[in-house]
Amino acid sequence: MTSDTENDTVEQPQERPQFSQPRSPREQPVRRTSFLGSPAVKFVIIGVLTVMLLVPSLFVWVLVEERAERARDVAQDIARSWGGIQEINGPYLVVPFSETFTVSTGENAKTEIRWHTAILFPEKLDVRGEISVQERRKSIYSLPVYHGSVTLKGRFAATSSENFQPQFGGQIDIAGDKAVLVVGIGDIAALKSEVALVLNNSGSVPFEPGLGPLTMEPIRRSVATINASGINAPVAAGLWRNGFSFDIPMQLNGSTAFYVAPAGQTTSVSLQSDWPHPGFTGAFLPEAREIGDAGFNASWTIPYLARGIPKLVLGPQMPLQNKVLGVQFVEPVNFYQTISRSLKYAVCFISLTFLAVFVLEMRSGWRVHWIQYGLVGLSLIVFYVMLLAFAEHVGYGLAYLVAAAAATLLNALYIGTSLKSRLAGSVMLAVLAAIFGVLYALMQEQDYALLIGSMIGFLSLAVTMFATQRIDWSGQQQAGTRPQAEAV
Repeated sequence: MTSDTENDTVEQPQERPQFSQPRSPREQPVRRTSFLGSPAVKFVIIGVLTVMLLVPSLFVWVLVEERAERARDVAQDIARSWGGIQEINGPYLVVPFSETFTVSTGENAKTEIRWHTAILFPEKLDVRGEISVQERRKSIYSLPVYHGSVTLKGRFAATSSENFQPQFGGQIDIAGDKAVLVVGIGDIAALKSEVALVLNNSGSVPFEPGLGPLTMEPIRRSVATINASGINAPVAAGLWRNGFSFDIPMQLNGSTAFYVAPAGQTTSVSLQSDWPHPGFTGAFLPEAREIGDAGFNASWTIPYLARGIPKLVLGPQMPLQNKVLGVQFVEPVNFYQTISRSLKYAVCFISLTFLAVFVLEMRSGWRVHWIQYGLVGLSLIVFYVMLLAFAEHVGYGLAYLVAAAAATLLNALYIGTSLKSRLAGSVMLAVLAAIFGVLYALMQEQDYALLIGSMIGFLSLAVTMFATQRIDWSGQQQAGTRPQAEAV
């Protein structure tokens, strides 16, 4: 007998499971990525990030220029105390003469007298210089300064009255007793001894400060802002008319550079120094030079025709101010200039890093968020700040090693821990180490930097093009969900 409950139970029809027909391999569902997750969009975002990072790199460049200006100000302070850029111009024999001539004719005729300044060049000039260079420091900045022992030797040829030609067809009157020998000096305050003119290897005449009847424009200055001046000594009329030999030894200090004007009709210059990094410059380069770790020796010979100036000129201006020759005492590494130049390659540097990470991301299962790209880029900007800060204290080479190692290790650890992959961190370490190495080599080759940089950019683009050939830029398919080929 059954219970009432059992009798009241209504048998419900059971639903049968529905089985759909299996789809063909071509109809397999495809997992789609989000719009922002597609490789094409991420590539564009990375490009925008690269351009945005130019803004902080510009601020770093301004910081570099500010520190460089500060270094120049300190260098000027050192130069004012020690001595600025030195330029030896002369000696010249300066002889004033007057010309009396008649203006107009008839009843309106009148007589005028005009004075002229004749500048005679030595027939032969021999300059010998021994320059001892050292670095003077103030705070964290330094400047190459030197002490020079310079000797000017040569001879003035005999001069007759026929050499003085009237300019207005009048009569001339030579003031022979007012003739002076003039030597221009870049920074007269840096002379370290009295200077005397030795005539014909016998008597000597002390020099007086000033250029006498001549004037001298300030020479080029990258460090010192000291007014150019000179010294002068009287020469008796009977002496200069017959010709005389001269010997002018001097001791002087200076900084950054030393220049000599080829004042003689034939000039020979010989410079010797213990500075191993000379930069020869000026209107004439040395015809012979030897450079080693112990210093350098250089010699010049400038003949009369190469100088391009006659034996006698008229005028109050010191001649040959734009035809000097000499040497700059170059610092081995001007790191401000090097860092500023490297910032010009910042966009290529950052793009190369992002490009390497992007290719690795697309060719592997790792996924790097665009925010992580931005943080990596900011760390590369901080690298330049660290490079500048350390270079002012320990030099460019060691500073680059410290800053590059810090940036490389930071990014390698960050990528490795973010992706939880030691391999990803190791790859990032290798990529950044290679990029920093290339950048260092690029900065050392100033003359070939553009050529090397263009080749690196071309090779990087070529590798990227072929490495991303099989990437689904639209992001409609992901690895592991691609349709399988139909069975044959």
